[in-house]
Amino acid sequence: PLQENDLSCPGNLRQGDIYTHMMHAHQSSIIEETTQLIHPKVFDARKRGVLFDIGHGQGSFSWTVAEIAAAAHFWPDTISSDLHTSCTDGPAYDLVTVMTKLLHVGMPLEEIIRAVTVTPAKIIGFDDCIGSLSEGLEADVTVLRIKEVDVMLEDCQAQVRNIKKRIVTEAVWRAGEEFPLTPYMQWPNTSRYAFLSQIWNSLVVHDSQPPVAMLDSSAQWKGDEPAAKRRKLGCGEPH
Repeated sequence: PLQENDLSCPGNLRQGDIYTHMMHAHQSSIIEETTQLIHPKVFDARKRGVLFDIGHGQGSFSWTVAEIAAAAHFWPDTISSDLHTSCTDGPAYDLVTVMTKLLHVGMPLEEIIRAVTVTPAKIIGFDDCIGSLSEGLEADVTVLRIKEVDVMLEDCQAQVRNIKKRIVTEAVWRAGEEFPLTPYMQWPNTSRYAFLSQIWNSLVVHDSQPPVAMLDSSAQWKGDEPAAKRRKLGCGEPH
């Protein structure tokens, strides 16, 4: 239990501070373990002007948490991939996959686009040069398409949901220069599910049933594969 002078997060965050990894399911989740609802201090923080960010990465997105947040219409202010070598092959893949997950749980598309463009640019004080298609700003342009699909897509602990709509990248320009798209090695990458599911039992909030990957001993994670080899093969799209 917190003592009187202890700092807490987001309890001690102030207006303009950013709380990232908001949809993880570990001990410091925004979800109360007893009620399985968003902690009141999280709502208080938003009222104070604290900003909430996804920060997906390898371990910080749970379908269960996202659905609880969606039921309360508690959407992120910014959507980030937290992309690194341990999650380009899943479960994050790239920014548009993270956006796809938010679309699946019901976040309005207009708010998703705002959370990856205008809002983050404004937060970091760069809205005078990037973040929108306004005259005089840098020509950073991404052409997206919503594609009809029927796939089971994982969260960070291999819990899956049946995705019907996927946001995909068609073209990318940075400062007016077009860049080629890098193809995925595998999407979804089921070979990682067994590894991702290992800590499912330690989560404070999760689905009522364990991931199938926990019961499938034949699933193998290629975690010892050199990152350089994965990059050569091509993993993910621009993010």
